[in-house]
Amino acid sequence: MSQSVSVDHQEMERYLSTEVMEPNFGGDVWTSYQILDTNTTKHEVYVWALIQEYVQEGDRFEQGSGMSVPLVLYLDDDDESFTIQGHRLPRDGSSYPTDLWTMFPVHVQLAISPHPDGIVTKLHEQMEVKILLHQQAKHGKED
Repeated sequence: MSQSVSVDHQEMERYLSTEVMEPNFGGDVWTSYQILDTNTTKHEVYVWALIQEYVQEGDRFEQGSGMSVPLVLYLDDDDESFTIQGHRLPRDGSSYPTDLWTMFPVHVQLAISPHPDGIVTKLHEQMEVKILLHQQAKHGKED
């Protein structure tokens, strides 16, 4: 079992929404994620992330580009704080299983193979709540 890393959720949110995917339709990138495990020895955090662009169309938000993927986040090993230095995604297609094998501990591989429908459903639900709360907060400011 790997050792635990202290996680800064604001930094995770910032990194995942600004560094992993570029918006293709001029919208804002939102994220919801689940930490699958951490490893202090390797300075890694293993996550499944839903990263979705939303474009505001009047009172509604329309989905733009998006992804639902496992990632390895690499942390600065010289820093006492939680600073993400980079990330790695598994490649698509026939390289995907090999990348899962080399990137993630076995227990994480088992949790996300072949596809973690339960995790993804939960992340979609969390994202919908975030968007709804954002819309409500925005409408509250306009009143």
